[in-house]
Amino acid sequence: MKHEDPNNKYGATFTLGNREIVLPPGAVISVTRGEFFNIPRLIINGLINQLIMKAMTKNEDLLYAELSGQMQGGIGQTLTVWKDGKRMNQFRTSGSHNFARKFFSWVFYSGKVQSYFLTWPHEGGLPSSEDITNFVKTYGRHFDGGKLKKKANPPQFKQDA
Repeated sequence: MKHEDPNNKYGATFTLGNREIVLPPGAVISVTRGEFFNIPRLIINGLINQLIMKAMTKNEDLLYAELSGQMQGGIGQTLTVWKDGKRMNQFRTSGSHNFARKFFSWVFYSGKVQSYFLTWPHEGGLPSSEDITNFVKTYGRHFDGGKLKKKANPPQFKQDA
């Protein structure tokens, strides 16, 4: 389902599943974020994500997915929620996702692109999109133009009571 940003005609979010899902014990959230994509990289990232999303729709281990993009700032972010980390990793290292990782890694690892990657366990409701973005940028693995700047170091995400 496509959700256009009413405040930005150049941004949209695509979702698969219900964002109001309650995550069971063992569930993991995985986020991939790229910033400062130029237009060709942004287009390629979008096309790759569409290919991967088609494979995700057939995966019973996926609980929820959210792809968001914004042309201003060249931003692309993918959020996926999985029953457990082992199943997420199986998807990541096979099929269309593995193909994309091998042949299109330059999209995330060169130029002026700032890339963030993080997977962490979470139970309960999903945090807001803003909280997830802040979390991945604060605690995720960070690459600046392909050079590792920071390793992932996530604490357990805690929601306000």
